[in-house]
Amino acid sequence: MATNFAANAAVNELAARRGIEHRFFLTVAILFPIITVIGFAPSYYFKTLFATPPLPSGLVHAHGISMSLWIVLYLVQTYLVTSKQIRLHMTLGIFGVVLAAAMIVIGTATGYAAFARGAAFPGYTPAEWFVVPVGDMLVFAALFGAAIYYRRNAANHKRLMLVTVLNFLPPSIGRLPLAFIPDVGAWWFWGVPAVIAVLFLLVDTWRNERFNRVFAAAIALLILSGPIRLFIARTEAWTQFANWVLG
Repeated sequence: MATNFAANAAVNELAARRGIEHRFFLTVAILFPIITVIGFAPSYYFKTLFATPPLPSGLVHAHGISMSLWIVLYLVQTYLVTSKQIRLHMTLGIFGVVLAAAMIVIGTATGYAAFARGAAFPGYTPAEWFVVPVGDMLVFAALFGAAIYYRRNAANHKRLMLVTVLNFLPPSIGRLPLAFIPDVGAWWFWGVPAVIAVLFLLVDTWRNERFNRVFAAAIALLILSGPIRLFIARTEAWTQFANWVLG
C-alpha cells in the first residue's frame, strides 16, 4: 500500500505541475496580444481614433495581418493544448507552418520597404536599422524550425514556441506610450524580452527541477541576437551590404 500511495502522490504531483504549466503558457498567450494591441493601437489597430498618418503601403497592412494571425493562432494553439484537444492542435499546426513561411517573406519585404522609405528608430540610420527586421526574421526562422523539429517533444516544442513570442515582443513594447523609450533605445525593446526570458528559464528550471537545454539555447539565441545586431549595424560592411540590397 505504501508503494501505491507513493505512486499516486507522484502522479498527482505531476498532474498539478502540468496544470500550473498549462496555465502559465495560456497566460502568456493572452498577455501577448494585449501588449501588441496597446503598442500598435495608434499606428495600426485603432489608427482612425488617433488620426495618425495612413499606412505607407498595402505591404505594411499585409505584414500587420500576418502578424495578427500569428498572435491569434498562438493563443488558440495554447488553449487547445490546455484543453487537451491535441488532434486539432496538430491540424492547425499545418496552417502555422504556411503562415510562418508567409510571415518571413512579408516581414523581410516590409523591412526592405521601410529601409527604402528612409524609416529608422531615433539614433540609427535607415541602413543600420535594416538589420533589425532582417535579424527578427532570421531568429524567428531558426526558432520556429527548431519547434517543428521538436514537434513530437511537447516540452521542447512549447518552450521554443514561447521564445518565438518573445522574439516578436520588441516592436510592441518599443511602441508603448512611455516617454523614456526613445532615450533608452534598442536596449529597452531587446533588454526587456531578454530579462523576461531569463526569468522564465529560472522559474522553469526551479519548478521542474530540470534544466532544459533546448529552452536555454533558444533563449541564448534570442538574447545574443540583439547585441550582435547592434554591433553589425554599426559596421561599414553592413552599411555597404544594405546599400547594395537597396540598389
